[in-house]
Amino acid sequence: MPAPLKRYFTTLFLFTAMAFNATETAALAFAPSDEPTQAHPAVVRVGILIRNIIDIDDVNENWEISGLLIASWIDRSLRFRAGARSHVYRGLSAGMWKPDFEFTNEERPTTFRFVDLYAEPDGTIVYTQMFSATLSSSLNLRRFPFDSQVLPVVVQASGDDLDRTILRPDSQDSALSNRSYAGVSQWSPVSLTENLGTVVGSASAAKDVEFGLKVRRNPRSYVLKFIVPLLLLVIISWITFWLSHEEFKTKDQLQSAVSTLLIVVAFNITATNILPRTEYITYIDALLFVCFIFVMISIGTIVVTHLLQIKKSEQRALKVRRLAGVILPLAFLIAQIILFFGFRIVG
Repeated sequence: MPAPLKRYFTTLFLFTAMAFNATETAALAFAPSDEPTQAHPAVVRVGILIRNIIDIDDVNENWEISGLLIASWIDRSLRFRAGARSHVYRGLSAGMWKPDFEFTNEERPTTFRFVDLYAEPDGTIVYTQMFSATLSSSLNLRRFPFDSQVLPVVVQASGDDLDRTILRPDSQDSALSNRSYAGVSQWSPVSLTENLGTVVGSASAAKDVEFGLKVRRNPRSYVLKFIVPLLLLVIISWITFWLSHEEFKTKDQLQSAVSTLLIVVAFNITATNILPRTEYITYIDALLFVCFIFVMISIGTIVVTHLLQIKKSEQRALKVRRLAGVILPLAFLIAQIILFFGFRIVG
């Protein structure tokens, strides 16, 4: 073949190849993919990246988070060959089909914001949305304030996509931010799990993806500001049994114990405004009740010693005081151990 003709065919081949490649790229960037149908549903894997836990409300049993919802599915018509110099993914038109999602346990409509939509060489389409959501949760506060909670994030397809998609959890695209701002003041994120559930009321038994965010409460604030002062108030009611009965008469003992009782009652009234209101007994509720009972026992013991003194039974009254000074602290310590571990097991 003559050299000029050979150069002509070589140039023509190169231009044809470049035009084909440009056409293929344009098709990947703008051509919409075929929508799935109920007869041929798309298998969509769903993952979630929790960036920030904004708030956890014990009273209203809800919580607020922000993060990324990541969905991926395969469309073999969008496969392409990634060359040595080409990108490992290609952007897609935002107008092509992509599944719509909603959170089943949302308290108000969730705000979703489009982030990215692209295809990988094997035809995997990745769709990412940013969201801010307020979700409801049934909290188990029996161990409060030594409790941990599993907060649910239930994702399902919405509208027509409910019956033409098959959702699967994606552990690879699910993560929990380890940044310092990811938690809230009283809670620390621990782990994130994912499970497959069934959409309630779905005629076709459609599936949803249920993520579980485990968080643990930091009890330090409640221990220092609530539990320790309450225990000290009970101990104050026993001081009268440890002092000399000659210098601390029963009248003074009774006055001191009643004052302690009134402080415990006021403490209880104040606590009801800051503690969660539940239909069951929490550890804090039981602690308040036990402290109240032991202060009442102290008052009853002082009354008994006073009656014995009136009857001229000084020795018996002194014996009762000494026994109360030993038995009450031991009984209170045992009660607290039973209380703590009892709620830890039951809770």
